[in-house]
Amino acid sequence: MDELDNQRILESFLSGALNVIEEKEALNKINVFPVADGDTGSNLAALMQSIVDQVNPESASVNKTLQSIAEASLIGARGNSGIIFAQYLNAVARVFEQGERTVLGFVYSFSVAVKDAYQALLEPQEGTILTVMSVWSEALYVGFLKEEVLEKALLSAEEAASEAVQQTRYQLNVLRHKRLVDAGAKGFYHFIEGFTNTYCDTKGKSRLASDDRNEHVDFLEIDNQAERPNERYCSEFLLKEVIVDTVALKEKLSKYGDSLIIVGEGKLVKIHIHTNKPKDVLIKLEQYGVIVSHKVDDMLLQWDTANTPKYPIAIVTDSIADIPQELLLEEQIHVLPIQILTDTTSYLDKQTIDSSIIREKIQKKEKLSTSQPSIQSVDALLSFLEGKYREILIITVSAKLSGTYQLIKQRIEVNKLNQAQVHVIDSKLNAAAQGLLVLSAVNAIKKGESFEQVVTTVLETITRSFIYVSVASLAPMVESGRIPKKIGRIAQRLNVYPIVTLDSDGDGKLKGISFSQESATKKMLKQVHTLIAKSQLEAFAITHVDNAERANEIGKSLFDNQDGRSHYIVESSAAIAISAGIGAIAVAGIKVKEEL
Repeated sequence: MDELDNQRILESFLSGALNVIEEKEALNKINVFPVADGDTGSNLAALMQSIVDQVNPESASVNKTLQSIAEASLIGARGNSGIIFAQYLNAVARVFEQGERTVLGFVYSFSVAVKDAYQALLEPQEGTILTVMSVWSEALYVGFLKEEVLEKALLSAEEAASEAVQQTRYQLNVLRHKRLVDAGAKGFYHFIEGFTNTYCDTKGKSRLASDDRNEHVDFLEIDNQAERPNERYCSEFLLKEVIVDTVALKEKLSKYGDSLIIVGEGKLVKIHIHTNKPKDVLIKLEQYGVIVSHKVDDMLLQWDTANTPKYPIAIVTDSIADIPQELLLEEQIHVLPIQILTDTTSYLDKQTIDSSIIREKIQKKEKLSTSQPSIQSVDALLSFLEGKYREILIITVSAKLSGTYQLIKQRIEVNKLNQAQVHVIDSKLNAAAQGLLVLSAVNAIKKGESFEQVVTTVLETITRSFIYVSVASLAPMVESGRIPKKIGRIAQRLNVYPIVTLDSDGDGKLKGISFSQESATKKMLKQVHTLIAKSQLEAFAITHVDNAERANEIGKSLFDNQDGRSHYIVESSAAIAISAGIGAIAVAGIKVKEEL
């Protein structure tokens, strides 16, 4: 009764984690609560993968193992169910550390931890992961007190959890109407199923050394159509050194959205919220702690993708591509955010930072830099899209300007995705030119082109695309390496302003120079006007860095008599703000294809 085998406990936890990962897609298919965005399986799998990857296999004790699992769960937690699960595991580790480190203490920790899981939410709902978590924990504790044998208690508790999952279909209206069990509850069941099977296998057979699948409870799964979410973005933040308690933090954040969950303690806290203003949430959180990491998912886009997909081919790009937000949602274009780095925080381009914030940070003389999308964001998006589309086309910013292209290629190989169904294209462009190229891919899909034809169309369109940039200051382009330092310093001494473009390899080059930004802008526009006058443009766009007034003036001159050509004005990314500087103006276009 008093002995705990650390290695056995560790293998059981990892087995439960692997079991959930295997069931990822099945869980995604039945995800309707609280939002039918089809990612509960992916979110729980991310949590479990973090445990598998980060838990120390050499932990010296059960206490150390539980602490390691708790820390890994906070780092990997995503979505409602994932964050509730992380809170539960953190509470288990805390209670066990503070109590008797025996089998009874282990079982008791699960029972007490349920209260923490419920307290993580402002409005806990029965018929969810919380219910099954509560039923299993109580059954485990009562069963152990009765039998004094952990194996017997685990088997009886698993049976109780199975019945509790089945009952979730009757506890929430949305589940009852769809005749579905709750995805988070089912995910929790798969975890304790894997845990129990490994711990109770008297032959010593571990799922860690086998690809055999366990027998699973036969849950009913059918297609679903729940209501679209009210808030657009599922936002999550990991904070350290938090200076307010959980109750105060909930009060301060509740006005920003719904589905607010806060888990963890002062040294490490995770916040989950559905909001239309993730940038404002981040600004508020910066007042109360240090932001270690955060992620923002477009729930409306996920909902549309899961329930009413427009095209058989997924289009993915990165946030350097300048495309109006409404078009991203309308055309179901998925975006990987570039990271914007300061000395203390990593922001997400166009989600939690924009050029107006960049202006403030420049005025404060903060050091700014950019980085490719995180590995986690790439893997999460690929995981979400896999199985929802016939093929996936990814169009990245020029590989000469960013490591995004190489990163995505590498993640496709690591995740062993079918490269006949997932194709990555180096646009050799950036900003509005990259955005126009992405939209050209959408148009090709609309025309009914095959995947191979769409790829061919995009590659050909790159050769007809251009971008001209007029900057307000040379300093950012020199510092970022967009202009060679030697040339840049000479230009700065002469007080000249360049027109910058990209060459055929996607690298920056000078197109011309002037003695003021206004003069450079006029020269740039003269070239574009010439193309318009000769009907040599099929699409064009204007982008700016916190300079909307001048961009709109230019738009009036270019968009008159535009004869049906697609066009738009959009604010550029924070990444472009760093490299081109505040006040920069750019015009991009796609030239008409020449007749042979």
